[in-house]
Amino acid sequence: MSVPPKTEYSLSSIVGGCKLGTPSWQRRLYEQYFGFALSVCMRYTSSKEEALEMVNDGFVRVFRGIAQFQEPGDQDLLSRIFMSWLKKIMIHTSINHYKAAKRTADRVDSSTDHPDVAAAGSAVDDMAYLDLVKLIQRLSPAYRNTFSLFAIEGYSHEEIAKTLGISVGTSKTNLMKARKNLREMLEQLNE
Repeated sequence: MSVPPKTEYSLSSIVGGCKLGTPSWQRRLYEQYFGFALSVCMRYTSSKEEALEMVNDGFVRVFRGIAQFQEPGDQDLLSRIFMSWLKKIMIHTSINHYKAAKRTADRVDSSTDHPDVAAAGSAVDDMAYLDLVKLIQRLSPAYRNTFSLFAIEGYSHEEIAKTLGISVGTSKTNLMKARKNLREMLEQLNE
């Protein structure tokens, strides 16, 4: 028995099918953008299992909100706008997971490091992306989320403070401590 060839569908067709709530179109969207969504969520957690949970929760939000997604007339622009929209949903879903875990754990970061303004250094620039993600995943959740939002997503400290429900000063301190911890990890790797 032969397997039929995989049919490629336009993003516009997939989005249209998802707007109708058709499970087969939702599955196509999930399969096509799963890898991208996972790569976004992995930056906000230390485990693949938790990232998978975030991805699944994120796609539930996508399917619930896709009816409000406005498709541009230009199909080339559609892909960029959709990817941006999907990325934003995955980031917010990841942050919501972080907030829920923080509330559940109800614990305070016990680190006693002092703020350090120096950047992680040029060694970070030379590292492969996946190696950097692995180091970021080893940071505490507060440091990891602040660092990812600032250094990877380009959020300002004001946006981070609003998103995470912390003060601007805490955002700046978390970023400095994250950079210091990353620098120390890099030094250990280089030894």
